[in-house]
Amino acid sequence: MKLDFTTLDVFSSTRYTGNPVAIIPVPASAKETLTQTQKQSIASEFNLSEIVFLHLPTDPTSPERHIDIFTSHAEVPFAGHPTIGTSHYLLHTTKQNVTSLITKAGRIPIRLDPETQNVRAEIPHNFHQHAVTWSTPLNDLANPTCSIVNGMSFIMVELPTLSALAHTKTNLATNTYDATPLDEAWQNGLIGTLYFVSQGSDALGRRKYRTRMFGTREDPGTGSASSGLGCFLTANGATERFVFEQGVEMGRRNVIEVEVVRGEEEFREIKK
Repeated sequence: MKLDFTTLDVFSSTRYTGNPVAIIPVPASAKETLTQTQKQSIASEFNLSEIVFLHLPTDPTSPERHIDIFTSHAEVPFAGHPTIGTSHYLLHTTKQNVTSLITKAGRIPIRLDPETQNVRAEIPHNFHQHAVTWSTPLNDLANPTCSIVNGMSFIMVELPTLSALAHTKTNLATNTYDATPLDEAWQNGLIGTLYFVSQGSDALGRRKYRTRMFGTREDPGTGSASSGLGCFLTANGATERFVFEQGVEMGRRNVIEVEVVRGEEEFREIKK
């Protein structure tokens, strides 16, 4: 079996910055023959933060596409930069008339912003803050753990200065893929650590933060963690519009815009 692939740098308009993702279109005829073991081997070979298997429908006019997202170690139900990268590939690169992606975490409506031509995606989620907290010598807080969906969880560590952010090096979770510290029924997927520093507000009134995220290694740009942080900040009284700048220390600057719309029983993230 031979499969083509495309790589894109997400959350950036500058070459060789942002967060790279590989998108592998899978013909409908190969969907049942491409095994999970093969997908994981391919993902490990790419050794990127995540890669996407984009399942092509038998009807090319279908407005939705099913995707599977893999890290180099495991399949995950949702991840931000693969979602945005795949949306850009469909709507901008190949100009397909697609209105939603179907992930293991749920349906994601996607569209191009008519003014900026940036991709916008409404992220499905089930935001949850766990009982477990984590300590670090970088601050004196009981740092909470939050899930944006069941299977994607992040320790939220607020730091006072960019100097403190520069000294972050590791995931506070000893094993990224050991979710047993989480609340019962949420012990799936992975746990990363997102460090963040407030940078005031921009001219549009959006709160700005500089961030770094560590799982098994540092990730240049993490859409799922940024969505989770947006929900966490909103739940604690912050404004509902955010700009997260990540990957600067790696030389791969990412700019992630998140808008949180809060209803009576749920959040909805709109990210681009």
